[in-house]
Amino acid sequence: MFQLWKLVLLCGLLAGTSASLLDSLGNDVLRKPKSGLERGLVNLDSTLKTVFQNLKTELESRCSEEVVVNQKTGSSQNLLEQLISRIFQAVNRFPGVRIRNVQVPDIKIEATSDNSADVKIPITANVTVNPPLLGESLDLDLKVDLQTSVSIETDPETGDSKVVVGICPNNPGSISLTVQHRRLGLLSDVVDNGVNFARQLVSSAVQHELCPRIRELLESLDILCVKKLIGEPQETQQKSEDGK
Repeated sequence: MFQLWKLVLLCGLLAGTSASLLDSLGNDVLRKPKSGLERGLVNLDSTLKTVFQNLKTELESRCSEEVVVNQKTGSSQNLLEQLISRIFQAVNRFPGVRIRNVQVPDIKIEATSDNSADVKIPITANVTVNPPLLGESLDLDLKVDLQTSVSIETDPETGDSKVVVGICPNNPGSISLTVQHRRLGLLSDVVDNGVNFARQLVSSAVQHELCPRIRELLESLDILCVKKLIGEPQETQQKSEDGK
């Protein structure tokens, strides 16, 4: 008869092995995050370029119209979700991780002066991690608060204006992963390692692929388009409304 203590020991060993494997995978991702994601994006590159170009064309077409560019539209939101989904497909190429249902609930461009604005792109998605050996999946809710800035600056030497895009801060707090429900078969160390592993992959994708493409998108727009994208600071808008 298979004794209970042996069953408990076996489960503990499997859990420990699974956690160790996840930790080892996570460490490898940390050592070579950019190269791993680049390999995953090789087959997606042409599709990414198409989605990127469509998003750029959408923004440019809005700049040519008499509309407030920084207001959310269905087309730009949908194209941005497509772009992010394609980038996260590279993460899906790592064993045991799947990201799906990517959504961008809102896009906020808040003017901080006449020529600069903060750009905030909240991202939500569902993540599934399958710890090796256990056969149980871990379902997570993902939230990413992607933030950067865009401004129009004048070169002091030439006097020419140019678009300057800020960096995306590598803030661990900007990536939130919440366990949807804990399954009895998964021990806490396996859950923690699974969450950490997913966080490392998402962080790498955001820093090495998503942020550079957002920067490239904004920098590809002309000065007048970016000026319209920035709009007026809230203080200026309020004064204008008060003067009516």
